[in-house]
Amino acid sequence: MIEAMPSAAPNKIAVLAEVPLPGRCLPDLLAAHAPEWVAGLYAAMLRDTLDGLLSIDASEYVVYAADDEAAIALAAHVPAPWRIVAGVVDASAAFASLGATDGSAILARSDAPSAPIMPILEALAASSAARSVMLGPSEDGRAWLVGARGHDTLVADLPWGSPELVATMRVRCTKASVTLRELPIATIVDQPSAVLALLEELRRHPERAPRTAQFVVTHA
Repeated sequence: MIEAMPSAAPNKIAVLAEVPLPGRCLPDLLAAHAPEWVAGLYAAMLRDTLDGLLSIDASEYVVYAADDEAAIALAAHVPAPWRIVAGVVDASAAFASLGATDGSAILARSDAPSAPIMPILEALAASSAARSVMLGPSEDGRAWLVGARGHDTLVADLPWGSPELVATMRVRCTKASVTLRELPIATIVDQPSAVLALLEELRRHPERAPRTAQFVVTHA
């Protein structure tokens, strides 16, 4: 694990999670893979995501679940110091739940396990403005992470799963004269083609998502 850089402000980090059970997660993968395999892959990706984000100094680590049933199913997959909060289903609700913070509020997807952590640490260390935004884009215009310091209208009503997300954030930051720090592109693994891209990446760099890489090797 990457050693966390010290932070002068209490960041809050959250992940929107699905239910890691067969037929309950990554539905678009079911056309190409068995439900049990998809659930195992997702559980590994979720854990790699959580382990990586623990490298960031924060006052809170939160996993958001859609409802109480989902929260119960997630309990076996979410280690301390992460805590599970039920009833949050989208990005706007997640940022509202995180509340005001003197640091940055960071919201990440749970299905981009090979996304790099070091650029997040570097962006946090470089951000001294009262308002700033951090954005982790994907190839298709979505984002694997959004972080904001002074997160008010900048993160309201975010089109979280839409290919318009990155463009929307760029426009908002430009109009508000807010610093936008873009992170490296990462693969969101929710389509069969993205699974193939992830497998090729992990074949060359298994250290980027070790649990996911191990799952793939043992469940080929």
